[in-house]
Amino acid sequence: MSRLIAEQIEFKDILYEKCNWVARITLNRPHNYNAYTTETLVELATAFRQAAFDDEVAVVVYTGAGDRAFCSGGDVKEYERRYTRSPRDYWKYMGLFSAYIESILNTGKPVIARLNGMAVGGGNESHLACDLSVVAEPV
Repeated sequence: MSRLIAEQIEFKDILYEKCNWVARITLNRPHNYNAYTTETLVELATAFRQAAFDDEVAVVVYTGAGDRAFCSGGDVKEYERRYTRSPRDYWKYMGLFSAYIESILNTGKPVIARLNGMAVGGGNESHLACDLSVVAEPV
Protein backbone atom coordinates (compact mmCIF):
# COMPACT_ATOMS: atom_id res chain seq x y z
CA MET A 1 0.00 0.00 0.00
CA SER A 2 2.84 2.45 0.63
CA ARG A 3 3.25 2.75 -3.17
CA LEU A 4 -0.02 4.71 -3.18
CA ILE A 5 1.52 7.67 -1.39
CA ALA A 6 3.35 10.42 -3.19
CA GLU A 7 7.09 10.22 -2.78
CA GLN A 8 7.57 13.95 -2.40
CA ILE A 9 4.72 16.40 -2.03
CA GLU A 10 5.58 20.06 -1.70
CA PHE A 11 3.34 21.78 0.80
CA LYS A 12 3.02 25.55 1.18
CA ASP A 13 1.07 25.98 4.42
CA ILE A 14 2.03 22.88 6.37
CA LEU A 15 5.13 20.87 7.22
CA TYR A 16 5.19 17.09 6.89
CA GLU A 17 8.03 15.20 8.51
CA LYS A 18 8.49 11.49 9.06
CA CYS A 19 11.02 9.88 11.40
CA ASN A 20 11.08 6.70 13.51
CA TRP A 21 7.52 5.62 12.69
CA VAL A 22 6.11 9.08 13.53
CA ALA A 23 4.60 11.46 10.99
CA ARG A 24 4.53 15.03 12.23
CA ILE A 25 2.03 17.36 10.55
CA THR A 26 2.49 21.03 11.45
CA LEU A 27 0.23 23.91 10.51
CA ASN A 28 2.83 26.45 9.40
CA ARG A 29 1.03 29.79 9.42
CA PRO A 30 2.12 31.26 12.77
CA HIS A 31 1.85 34.83 11.45
CA ASN A 32 -1.96 34.47 11.67
CA TYR A 33 -2.24 32.02 14.57
CA ASN A 34 -2.21 29.02 12.24
CA ALA A 35 -5.57 29.90 10.73
CA TYR A 36 -6.23 27.69 7.72
CA THR A 37 -7.23 28.73 4.22
CA THR A 38 -8.95 26.65 1.58
CA GLU A 39 -5.55 25.58 0.27
CA THR A 40 -4.39 24.67 3.78
CA LEU A 41 -7.40 22.36 4.22
CA VAL A 42 -6.51 20.55 0.98
CA GLU A 43 -2.89 20.19 2.10
CA LEU A 44 -3.90 18.88 5.54
CA ALA A 45 -6.28 16.28 4.11
CA THR A 46 -3.54 15.17 1.71
CA ALA A 47 -0.99 14.88 4.53
CA PHE A 48 -3.32 12.83 6.75
CA ARG A 49 -4.14 10.51 3.83
CA GLN A 50 -0.43 10.17 3.10
CA ALA A 51 0.23 9.16 6.72
CA ALA A 52 -2.70 6.75 6.63
CA PHE A 53 -1.35 4.86 3.62
CA ASP A 54 2.32 4.92 4.63
CA ASP A 55 3.33 1.59 6.17
CA GLU A 56 6.33 3.33 7.78
CA VAL A 57 4.04 5.54 9.90
CA ALA A 58 2.63 4.15 13.15
CA VAL A 59 1.43 7.37 14.78
CA VAL A 60 0.71 10.95 13.71
CA VAL A 61 1.49 14.04 15.78
CA TYR A 62 -0.45 17.13 14.71
CA THR A 63 0.62 20.57 15.93
CA GLY A 64 0.90 24.24 15.03
CA ALA A 65 4.03 26.27 14.33
CA GLY A 66 5.11 28.93 16.80
CA ASP A 67 4.21 29.36 20.42
CA ARG A 68 0.88 31.18 20.36
CA ALA A 69 -1.64 28.92 18.65
CA PHE A 70 -2.31 25.35 17.66
CA CYS A 71 -4.98 26.61 15.26
CA SER A 72 -7.35 29.55 15.36
CA GLY A 73 -9.75 28.08 12.79
CA GLY A 74 -10.57 29.46 9.37
CA ASP A 75 -8.81 32.52 8.00
CA VAL A 76 -11.51 35.20 8.34
CA LYS A 77 -9.77 37.43 5.81
CA GLU A 78 -10.29 34.68 3.25
CA TYR A 79 -13.92 34.31 4.35
CA GLU A 80 -14.55 37.97 3.60
CA ARG A 81 -12.74 37.87 0.27
CA ARG A 82 -14.04 34.54 -1.04
CA TYR A 83 -17.06 33.27 0.86
CA THR A 84 -19.35 36.07 1.98
CA ARG A 85 -20.59 36.88 -1.51
CA SER A 86 -22.06 33.51 -2.41
CA PRO A 87 -23.59 30.87 -0.12
CA ARG A 88 -22.72 28.13 -2.64
CA ASP A 89 -19.02 28.99 -2.34
CA TYR A 90 -19.15 28.73 1.46
CA TRP A 91 -20.93 25.37 1.10
CA LYS A 92 -18.01 24.14 -1.06
CA TYR A 93 -15.53 25.41 1.52
CA MET A 94 -17.33 23.55 4.31
CA GLY A 95 -17.17 20.40 2.17
CA LEU A 96 -13.37 20.77 2.15
CA PHE A 97 -13.39 21.30 5.93
CA SER A 98 -15.49 18.17 6.38
CA ALA A 99 -13.12 16.15 4.15
CA TYR A 100 -10.17 17.41 6.24
CA ILE A 101 -11.82 16.37 9.53
CA GLU A 102 -12.72 12.99 8.02
CA SER A 103 -9.09 12.53 6.92
CA ILE A 104 -8.09 12.79 10.60
CA LEU A 105 -10.87 10.45 11.75
CA ASN A 106 -10.09 7.91 9.02
CA THR A 107 -6.31 7.81 9.42
CA GLY A 108 -6.51 4.36 10.98
CA LYS A 109 -3.59 5.19 13.25
CA PRO A 110 -3.38 7.10 16.52
CA VAL A 111 -3.42 10.86 15.93
CA ILE A 112 -2.12 13.00 18.78
CA ALA A 113 -2.84 16.73 18.81
CA ARG A 114 0.03 18.62 20.41
CA LEU A 115 -1.62 21.87 21.54
CA ASN A 116 1.05 24.54 21.76
CA GLY A 117 -1.35 27.43 22.18
CA MET A 118 -4.97 28.36 21.58
CA ALA A 119 -7.34 26.06 19.73
CA VAL A 120 -10.49 27.96 18.77
CA GLY A 121 -13.22 27.59 16.16
CA GLY A 122 -12.18 25.00 13.61
CA GLY A 123 -8.94 24.54 15.54
CA ASN A 124 -10.97 23.20 18.44
CA GLU A 125 -12.89 20.88 16.11
CA SER A 126 -9.55 19.77 14.64
CA HIS A 127 -8.02 18.66 17.91
CA LEU A 128 -11.30 17.03 18.98
CA ALA A 129 -11.09 14.85 15.84
CA CYS A 130 -7.76 13.49 17.07
CA ASP A 131 -7.48 10.46 19.33
CA LEU A 132 -5.64 12.34 22.08
CA SER A 133 -4.92 16.00 22.77
CA VAL A 134 -1.96 17.04 24.88
CA VAL A 135 -1.17 20.57 26.01
CA ALA A 136 2.52 21.11 25.42
CA GLU A 137 5.05 23.86 25.97
CA PRO A 138 6.50 25.32 22.75
CA VAL A 139 9.76 23.76 21.63
